[in-house]
Amino acid sequence: MRGARSALLLLAVLSVTLPFGVAAREATPAWWSLAGIDRDRALVLADGEGKVRTTLVQGMSVTEVVWSPEGGRLAFTGLQNGVSVVGMATTGSPPRAWAIAPGRDPAWSMDGRWLAWRDGDEVVIATREGELVRRIAVGANRLVWALNGRWLAFTKPTGEPDYSSCPVVEVGWVDVATGAVTMLGRGIGDIVWIARRGDAEQPQLVYTGATEAQLRWADPASGRGGVLWEGYAETCRGPLLTSADGQWLAFLDAAGGGDDVVLLNLVTGGTQRLDDLPVGYPSVQLPRVYLWLDPLARFLYASRSFPTVVTRVDLVTGVRTVAATDAGILVAVEPEGRRLAFVRNSPGKPPVLVIVEPVTGRRETLERLGWVAWEPAAYQPVVFSAWQRTWEREDRPVAAGLVARSWTWGPQPLRVAIEEYHDTPGGRRAVLYWDKARMEVAELSGNRETRWYVTNGLLAKELITGRVQVGDAVFEEWEPAMIPVAGDLDDPSGPTYATFRDFLTAPPLPVGAEIRWRVHRDGTVTEDGPGGVFTAVLIPETNHTVADVFWAFLQREGVVWVDGRVAEGRLFEPTFFATGLPITEPYWATVKVGGTFRDVLVQCFERRCLTYTPSNEPDWQVEMGNVGQHYLAWRDQW
Repeated sequence: MRGARSALLLLAVLSVTLPFGVAAREATPAWWSLAGIDRDRALVLADGEGKVRTTLVQGMSVTEVVWSPEGGRLAFTGLQNGVSVVGMATTGSPPRAWAIAPGRDPAWSMDGRWLAWRDGDEVVIATREGELVRRIAVGANRLVWALNGRWLAFTKPTGEPDYSSCPVVEVGWVDVATGAVTMLGRGIGDIVWIARRGDAEQPQLVYTGATEAQLRWADPASGRGGVLWEGYAETCRGPLLTSADGQWLAFLDAAGGGDDVVLLNLVTGGTQRLDDLPVGYPSVQLPRVYLWLDPLARFLYASRSFPTVVTRVDLVTGVRTVAATDAGILVAVEPEGRRLAFVRNSPGKPPVLVIVEPVTGRRETLERLGWVAWEPAAYQPVVFSAWQRTWEREDRPVAAGLVARSWTWGPQPLRVAIEEYHDTPGGRRAVLYWDKARMEVAELSGNRETRWYVTNGLLAKELITGRVQVGDAVFEEWEPAMIPVAGDLDDPSGPTYATFRDFLTAPPLPVGAEIRWRVHRDGTVTEDGPGGVFTAVLIPETNHTVADVFWAFLQREGVVWVDGRVAEGRLFEPTFFATGLPITEPYWATVKVGGTFRDVLVQCFERRCLTYTPSNEPDWQVEMGNVGQHYLAWRDQW
């Protein structure tokens, strides 16, 4: 009977009108950033300020909307003939929406690969396209995905009478691959997954034990568990919060009356306490948005109603400021905290949404919207963990002093950012700048087992051409960078990136030829280089030859960090993973290094520029240029 009823209901739901009102920009993807439910219970999309709207789902009463963590996709529930149905929507051009199956409480996995929901006493797991994978009968009343999408935690009623404001529940998880169910025991309050040592691929579930009321952790991979924090976290009144980089867990501490926040560093074990925060709401439990942690753990928002006062705490300096006040209810915080959304409800009148920019004080008032949510930032724990593993392979042995060689990425990150990229699901991607590169993750739900889940940008190519890639075939035109490719930034005469623009199509030197060319800043080339270096191999894809010193460098083997241990292997695998293909020939140049002018061989590849300084110590003769530093300096000049 269940199958017959579900099929009939699904047919009925699919008959609902799902209009796609799209502005006349057919060739340009319409990247949206705000989802809302209007007074008529229709699902609408809008730009980040709410000025441009389109109705995505109408004709059914939408009750809940959840963004996919990578953006560009939503799950929603709506009532059809009094029955709750789960649907999905995408926000490209044109946007589209479709019903999937009966159910409620949709939950996206944090890697964007899976969608789960509840249907009666069953948990349903589907692909990100809505294709059903499995059903498991567990009687869950809440679903929380592991950071890596391998396990789905749940809570369920105990079946025993409990009339307290913080009922005891059974805590467990489902193995997505097998459907196996593991029960942990009884708990109270909120549950959350953490990356205890900063690795999202080894997640642990945190919950408050019902017996001793302490924060406990459980590891699904090893089966181990224990006490995470010996105080009493107020997880019934307030949420457990985590940062996207996997380093911080924040929660209310009951010992201080429930208005002190503890930030626990999951990597070092250290704690930071914020006393007497102004938090409060006229119900037993705070709305999750009333205690909100910035994805990068730079600041925390604490709110108290009514009227609603939002306090912003700088987690570096400890400074507290009032970010905004409003007569309405805080319903959403923009992913990086730049905007806040409040809803005002008056009897007999349509709801009014007020969007506030804390820094400028600017306000936008939007009519007939009673709930909104901003599209998530591209910061996700699996992204940070993938970046970390990519760095560790070549540079952890260097940082640990196990080897003496030049950096592949750099000693520490320079900047984390969200940048526009049209052909990613949310129209943007997370990037991480290092001295010598920019790491990128374009597809959150991609295969993390491949080397190419993390790519590094074509920075050298963009610096040389001035063409900044913001989509697979979309570019912005800027002036090439007038920044020295190698050596000191105040070098008055060495070649800049702009110098090499006219050499991208230069014919290749024959393989085996001695390199005597010397390039000057003005683009002139003389044949008075010191020589002693020869061309090794022609790369047909770009029709350029690689100097033998650089080819030998790209073939090097040495100490690398793999699977949590030291190993021997090729430093660059595949060969051009770090550098990209060569886009210029190798040229000698007179470069100012540490205040001294030296002969340096320079060759630019798509992602990096390599230098060879024969006067350096052998392990430091070949180095990667600081294209990450240079690229940031160039972009900051725009």
